[in-house]
Amino acid sequence: MTMTPEQFNILATKDYVKEEIHSSEERIKTEINKVLNAVDTFAKKTENVEIEQTSNISAHDRFEKRISGIETNLNLNPIN
Repeated sequence: MTMTPEQFNILATKDYVKEEIHSSEERIKTEINKVLNAVDTFAKKTENVEIEQTSNISAHDRFEKRISGIETNLNLNPIN
């Protein structure tokens, strides 16, 4: 079976396949880096939320102690 020049030009060469594989690998690496950056950003935001939550819990504990002290000094019944 003979091939026409158009059919011959459509055939993939070894170099073309290697270039396409390399190009695909680079695109995959780029996308993986984007995903990893998003995961890192999410992890950092989660860490910041945990720090803020700990800070808020500590502040609420201090407020509770102060309020309890004020209730005691004013002979008020604490609300449960």
